[in-house]
Amino acid sequence: MRGADRLVEQQYAMLLRRDVARLPDLYAADAFYSMPGVTVRPIELPALLRTWTGAFPDLSVDPLGSVQTAGGAAVEQRLTGTHTGVLHTPFGTVAPTGRLVSWDVVDVVRVRRGRIAAWRSYFDWGQLIAALGLHVDGLSREAQHDPLGLPV
Repeated sequence: MRGADRLVEQQYAMLLRRDVARLPDLYAADAFYSMPGVTVRPIELPALLRTWTGAFPDLSVDPLGSVQTAGGAAVEQRLTGTHTGVLHTPFGTVAPTGRLVSWDVVDVVRVRRGRIAAWRSYFDWGQLIAALGLHVDGLSREAQHDPLGLPV
């Protein structure tokens, strides 16, 4: 039986080799993969991850720590890559900026009978968007105040 740590290592290795076509083999039939704004079935996962490796062809993963349990794992890492391809996000597409960026990700993985049952990838889109040097209309870094002068 494959443990969560082994399955996580396999998925990261396949991503870094850009060998994502076989990723669904690591997942249970009823499993899912989610990240902020997106949830896909295992069969859709290769296409989703290709959008990331297309946007960041030199994408690398730096493990920062992990916690293993009997039914899964939580893994913290820093992703780094140069944004030379189009980045498809739940909010629209981002043209290449040419910037080398890093952002932190925590993956929480549940395993059932030797396969991934759920993979939840948590990261801050705001951190990534800011690292890319982008401005989002309607957002301001200046504090907003209500009529009483209190920050809102």
